[in-house]
Amino acid sequence: MVVTATTVKTARKRLKDLVRRVNDDTVAVEIAGKNANAVLISAARYRTLQEATFLLRSPELMDSLRRRAAAESLRESTPTLAVDPATRPRKSKKAGKKRKRKLRAAKHR
Repeated sequence: MVVTATTVKTARKRLKDLVRRVNDDTVAVEIAGKNANAVLISAARYRTLQEATFLLRSPELMDSLRRRAAAESLRESTPTLAVDPATRPRKSKKAGKKRKRKLRAAKHR
């Protein structure tokens, strides 16, 4: 998020434009005063930040998020082997016939 800075005096004069910018351009405007500073953000961004703050206060949720992140990290770092069917070794017909004979012999015992 891009942060723009301005003074209270300038913010007062350009408030309508600043409100449009924080909503359209997803920027934050830091307003610097003599005694204190403030930040102007869109209502949507404010709600998102409030929700994230609320959710991150829950120890159970944080543990769940950590476990999920660890599992995803493990899944991404585990190599997978892709077998090309054209290059996969095929079983010989003789091996298949031998296996069938053994199965028949085992059934008759």
